[in-house]
Amino acid sequence: MAGGRSGTPAGAQWGAVALVVVLAIVVGAVAYIAYDRANPDGGAQSAAPVPTFSLGVESASPTPTEASPDIAAVAREDDRFLSIGSGAWWRSTAGVCGGDEPLVERSDDGGQSWTDVTGRYRDITAVAALDAFAETEAEMVVAVGEGCETQGWRTFTQGAFWEPYDDLVLSAARYVSPADAGVVELPSGAIDAPCADARGLHAAGDVVALVCDAQAWVLDADGATWTTLETDGAAAVAVDGADVVVAGAASDCAGIALTRFAGADPAQPAAAGCADEADVTAPTAIAVTGEGTVVWAGETLTTVSG
Repeated sequence: MAGGRSGTPAGAQWGAVALVVVLAIVVGAVAYIAYDRANPDGGAQSAAPVPTFSLGVESASPTPTEASPDIAAVAREDDRFLSIGSGAWWRSTAGVCGGDEPLVERSDDGGQSWTDVTGRYRDITAVAALDAFAETEAEMVVAVGEGCETQGWRTFTQGAFWEPYDDLVLSAARYVSPADAGVVELPSGAIDAPCADARGLHAAGDVVALVCDAQAWVLDADGATWTTLETDGAAAVAVDGADVVVAGAASDCAGIALTRFAGADPAQPAAAGCADEADVTAPTAIAVTGEGTVVWAGETLTTVSG
């Protein structure tokens, strides 16, 4: 029949088109989800932060430096002196007037063994200074008797006998007064110490150094004022020529750290070694030799080279 329509009706055609569109959308959605799961960072949106996890090990930040141990002042009678001559080593505890007596010892084998040479027969009550001289001999500033009288002693018999030599010893000695730890005695007269409980004074030539309030101090050229030699804490000092060596605490030393101040200058500190096995909180004394610094702390006696 002329002019008549053939094929699928219009409603059916639109239904088919709609079905195709729906199927395309579903297929596209499924494809997108699959792609997104396979490529979580590949979308147009900015990537979400990557989650972090801790498995017991943290490495993002540096390990903080361990704090230096505190140096507590030991009992005054436990303060120490150490002096090394070419033929004998000498050491002593300080003792205290009216309290524990000192113990003075000599070693002829580099500190391997010690002999008691205290000189009790002269009623010694305290030691304020100890210095080796003449290869195998020594001299001391001591307190004697109930009155805590200050005397200068020397031995010419390797410590077997001590004799008073005030005119030779006291006239040139620098020491903390046995009767008043806030006073330093000099040949020119008495001056105030940097604190009321000065310890471990050492002197050689024009250099005078001591410990006060767990810090090292050096006497200025005017002979009356003191300057701090700053470290993390000081337990003992020694004078080596014009230099001052300080034994104390440091964050990078498990035991006793040594610091050398060239020319006793507070602006010129230099690390001088570490006595790892020594206890920085124990009574301590040091002495410098040609082989290094001898550290006497607690029951430990060791030499740190350098």
